[in-house]
Amino acid sequence: MSSVRYDFFDAIFAPRCDQPLILHGDESISYGKFFDRSLRLLNHLVQQGARHGDRIVIGLENRPEYLELMLALALGGMTACPVDPEISVEQLNKTRQVVKAALSITSYDQLAYALDNSVPDCVAQGGLDVPFLVVFSSGTTGAPKGIVQSLGNFFSAAAAFAGAVGQQPGQLTLHNWPMFYNAGLFNLFACPLVTGGRIAVCPRFSARAIGGFWEDMARYQPDYLYLSPTMAASLSKTYKFFKADLAPLRQASVISTSSILYPAIKDEFMQVMGVGIRPCFGITELGGSFTIGGKETAAFSVGQVMSGVQVSIDAAADGELLVLSPYMALGYLGAEGHIDLFDRNTPFRTGDLGQLEQDELFVSGRRKDSIKKGGELISLSEIEDMVHATGLCEECYAVGKPDLFWGETYDVFFILQAGGNAEAVRDALIRLFNSNLPQVQRPDQVHAVDSIPRTASGKPIKRLISYQAVQ
Repeated sequence: MSSVRYDFFDAIFAPRCDQPLILHGDESISYGKFFDRSLRLLNHLVQQGARHGDRIVIGLENRPEYLELMLALALGGMTACPVDPEISVEQLNKTRQVVKAALSITSYDQLAYALDNSVPDCVAQGGLDVPFLVVFSSGTTGAPKGIVQSLGNFFSAAAAFAGAVGQQPGQLTLHNWPMFYNAGLFNLFACPLVTGGRIAVCPRFSARAIGGFWEDMARYQPDYLYLSPTMAASLSKTYKFFKADLAPLRQASVISTSSILYPAIKDEFMQVMGVGIRPCFGITELGGSFTIGGKETAAFSVGQVMSGVQVSIDAAADGELLVLSPYMALGYLGAEGHIDLFDRNTPFRTGDLGQLEQDELFVSGRRKDSIKKGGELISLSEIEDMVHATGLCEECYAVGKPDLFWGETYDVFFILQAGGNAEAVRDALIRLFNSNLPQVQRPDQVHAVDSIPRTASGKPIKRLISYQAVQ
């Protein structure tokens, strides 16, 4: 059978049929075997009643079958709705209702490879503009949103970004991010796939099991490694306990994504590991990552804007970034399951603040991570970086709040280092602010907290940070 979607993926898989795509433990799965397994999975889903246009909720841990399932849904013209496999039954049921799911897959026992590897009829229905993926935003500063991306735009954006990064056929990407997270599907699956690369499927990165990360690095020797700033900070702070061989890390192109790479975190990683980190920047609504920088980029730079994407700055909105991208998602998922379509001819308001210097983009934080106190704009990201640079605490977050007199002000929350004294650190931070900031820019309160609520990818959920201090 020939169809637009089948031909699109056949052009990727057929020339590399015998080449390895997935490495997982002692298993190696070739492009040809991966494609065959995906067709068999698709036939199994069709036998279970799945049809073109259906939305499928997926709540599974990282395994090669997860990625095979994603290709199966892409071929079948079905929409994947990935969720954290650790969400509660109540949250899962709510998600199913919101997306109007035809099926939810929460156990690998629900999947099977059908004996039939023929191409089912649903593959011929529709083209590349069909909805392919619903990604729920992290909700770090507001309520999560379901962002609906088309198949064509998702993989076209991946091809453009991989080209900007310089990925080549055969190069290996270490996949240790959650597969339900956008970066886990875009940067760590679609990008290596469209370039003929290889993917090492590993357990999700965990600060509690960093030894496993170093074992995976030694085993697979990746060409590309993606780290969130939180991951990079965790590795720097714990390296003295592992003393792992740094050669695999130093041979890899290390790219930071997910949130702002603070200069203090980048500098510490370089000092401890001897490895530079390349920043990138992306927004799920715009298709994924659309900038890439080098190892020596300046503070808060996210690199060069890739070809085809237009970025402008709205000075009237405190320097908000406006982006026009050919890879824009279809729209947001409405409460009744419909798609509220984006205006593709109007630049997207990102909610991020920054500036352009020639083609290099600098991002200083979210608009919600900046406040106007008495009419003066204060970047909370720069406050956080000031604290991180001192090494006084394990983590620090500045969180804005309304104020009757100033209009807005902010509090600072910090997590102690092991063995630290909360009052001593609090006093040191207050002295830091008093010495380096004018009165109007200083925080209202400084709190020690025992933990920071996070998304599955490690992003802090600022709107949920507790005010209860560590005793």
